[in-house]
Amino acid sequence: MRAQEQTVLNLIGGLDKVFIIPPFQRNYEWTKEQCEELFGDVETAYKTGKNHYLGNVVYFVGKNSGASYNEYILVDGQQRVTTILLLLSAIRDVVNDDDVIKSINTRYLKNDTGDNKFRVRLKQTSYDSESFISIIDKIPCENKDCNIIKNYNLFKKLISESEVSPKDLYNTIPKLEIVDVNLQIENDLGAVQTIFEKINSTGKKLSPADLIRNFLLLSETADEQESLYQNYWVKIEQTVKNENVSKFARDFLIINTFDDVPGEKIYKMFKSHFTEANASHVSILADMYEYSKYYSWLLFETCPDKKLNRLISKAVALKSEDVYSLYLYCFRNLYEENIDELIKIIKLLTDFMLRYRIVAPAGGGGALRSVVHQILDKINSEEISLTYDDILFELSNSSAISGRFPDDEEFAESLMSFVNTQYARVLLLQIEEFETKNVAIPLKEVTVEHLMPQKLTDWWKENLGGEENATKVHEKYLNSIGNLTPMSAGYNSANSNRAWHEKLPQIKNVQFAITSEIGNILKWTENEIEQRNKDISKRACAATISPLPRTKQIKQRSVSSEFVPGLYPISDISTPMNNTDVTEILFDDKVIKVSTWKEFLKTICAIAYDFDENLFEKIVSENQIHKATSKKNYPSKDPIISRDANLLVTAKEIGNTPYFVEGTISSSRARFYAKQLLDIYEITEAFQINVTD
Repeated sequence: MRAQEQTVLNLIGGLDKVFIIPPFQRNYEWTKEQCEELFGDVETAYKTGKNHYLGNVVYFVGKNSGASYNEYILVDGQQRVTTILLLLSAIRDVVNDDDVIKSINTRYLKNDTGDNKFRVRLKQTSYDSESFISIIDKIPCENKDCNIIKNYNLFKKLISESEVSPKDLYNTIPKLEIVDVNLQIENDLGAVQTIFEKINSTGKKLSPADLIRNFLLLSETADEQESLYQNYWVKIEQTVKNENVSKFARDFLIINTFDDVPGEKIYKMFKSHFTEANASHVSILADMYEYSKYYSWLLFETCPDKKLNRLISKAVALKSEDVYSLYLYCFRNLYEENIDELIKIIKLLTDFMLRYRIVAPAGGGGALRSVVHQILDKINSEEISLTYDDILFELSNSSAISGRFPDDEEFAESLMSFVNTQYARVLLLQIEEFETKNVAIPLKEVTVEHLMPQKLTDWWKENLGGEENATKVHEKYLNSIGNLTPMSAGYNSANSNRAWHEKLPQIKNVQFAITSEIGNILKWTENEIEQRNKDISKRACAATISPLPRTKQIKQRSVSSEFVPGLYPISDISTPMNNTDVTEILFDDKVIKVSTWKEFLKTICAIAYDFDENLFEKIVSENQIHKATSKKNYPSKDPIISRDANLLVTAKEIGNTPYFVEGTISSSRARFYAKQLLDIYEITEAFQINVTD
């Protein structure tokens, strides 16, 4: 590279330059505060006569450069350059001096050419282009809420209110200095990519989607970049929406690598895989665009096929994100070729997820993702085929116990103890559809009613055998499947606490057969709940696909009678570690010393807080990590992490944060809660622990 100090106007000025903000860059984002600060710097420079350092402008000369114009493709500094041109435009439109107006137009804003491509000195991103050109050409713009228009109008206001005249402000701008960095790449676009990553490693953090977009769109010419952007990237963003591109890229990468992709490593693994595969960026983008259509079906439940879309709605309700990569692979390869087989497979995956969510054989998503990755890998290697029978066999014989397909006995047992109402809604409607063959009702139009209410009135306490026995029955059966039933969304929740004989007339008239049949049960006590528990559990097993009898042994980590010291992944919460000590936490080439399991959990909390304070606050405020009891935080569950130390048995401060973590816990619970926290952050697989006896 060649770097030199010069004024920003010397860089922008001249008759042979066109600056281009490539499509992989962010849209214009400078705020009112930043613009006011810049304007204040110009006023200060006028009053003191001292120069002001504005920052770096990094670019490379594009291959479209010719004898008449040089094409400067901006890698960093586009926000500064745009803002200076907005300030110059505002001065031009306020000053009463024809020479100044002409100078600004001809030296900094426009090029005197018949080629419209080079007419405006700075070519903006597609999002900001129309607004920016409207200012340069002094024509009305409909998008008055964009930052380009807002900051231009702000500068006009500041100029009119300033003690410094517009002409003097213009004559002061040359005192704004920059470091002009020309990347003399000689076709080495990899160097540009590396520089872009290093430059953007500070300041506002780029998302994986930002970095992937840069990686895929970076080209030797602005025309080629624009072509890739318009033909592929814009369409991908429009299809899945910009805020979902990072998640989509992760699932797309899983389909190509058959490996887990931690959230913080999406870009690194994406770049590494496709660079090693020597895949052209056009082919990658074309493939992503094709998959984006199917991903949008999962996000927005918009599949054209009604049967598939119903299954997708269930998958969404079951929080099936860990299986999305397999869904996408099936959609891509079977939707046009064999939709009947596709529907069978998606029904299988959805039923698997329904049983898996209700039984919850694992503390997090690691085991589930492992099952999916193994299936994708085996399909790709042609060890198995993309068929219902082969996928059913693989799900039935998952290698890890925590990734197993729950059988009828385990499924029924879980249903009779506790069921999340969101999952119960999916299951109860599935039983209804299976038994009646009626037209399916959209999930969003259905609620789940607790027949024995969530809050016991005096009538219900007496009905259940007195307060002491009622409390036992309530704790045991409240969220069991027998006490839950579907209702239309219009059902008045105020009726839920009413006495049983008062609720029965409405229950009889409910449109769902699985609910209206309850109208014949004249009382609702422990005996009736238990009988219906057994009945609905049996019907649930019939209405959902069961696993095949296992023919492959579950692979379990060998554990000797005496504990074997060593490294373990934090995702492993099944290996017994009672009476052991944890000495180190390892992640991202870092080693953090700890001495106890309690200190281990506290340290994991501190690491998570440093990763993302806002997410940590959300987890704590929503009490996402909690105990099963409600002794200190009734009626909500007792937290493991809290701002209120009084809600914890033994409160341990989490570093220099306003939070506390529970200190009275076993080693197994410390491991479980640490994994639960890291799973939410989606960084579990990056961590290991060193455990000794």
